[in-house]
Amino acid sequence: MKNLPSSVKKIWMQSSLITFVCWMIAFFCAILFLPMFHWPVWVAYIILGIASIELASSLALIPYRYAFNQYKISEEYVEIQKGFFFRKLSSIPIARVQNVNLSQGPLLRFQKLNSVHIDTAGDNHKIEAVTHQEAEAIRKQVMDFAMEARNEK
Repeated sequence: MKNLPSSVKKIWMQSSLITFVCWMIAFFCAILFLPMFHWPVWVAYIILGIASIELASSLALIPYRYAFNQYKISEEYVEIQKGFFFRKLSSIPIARVQNVNLSQGPLLRFQKLNSVHIDTAGDNHKIEAVTHQEAEAIRKQVMDFAMEARNEK
């Protein structure tokens, strides 16, 4: 099984910080608009508490999230492992692969990474982040294996 590149940790940290900023905007909006709706002030502090707990837990769990996100590609299947509390191991038969897409959001683009989406008739599986060269190689390799598997039938 291959691990994701270590730069994905930065992306997860940045994503957690962006979520925290959104919670802080909600907190300040609550402070501003509480008197208008006659709500108690503790409502805003609940939002602040949720934001703080969410930030602390997501930042603390990044090493565990990284340790349990892996993938493996062989001629028969693609295996994707995710999760640290609720572990999920997906084995996708190569013969069922219909499409492989590469996507890149702003955070991934900044770190020069791509997400790889593997589509089957019934589901969509995702390798969260790999380098651009590796993503292209995965796409080509999986599609080549899928074409070979279809041609053998």
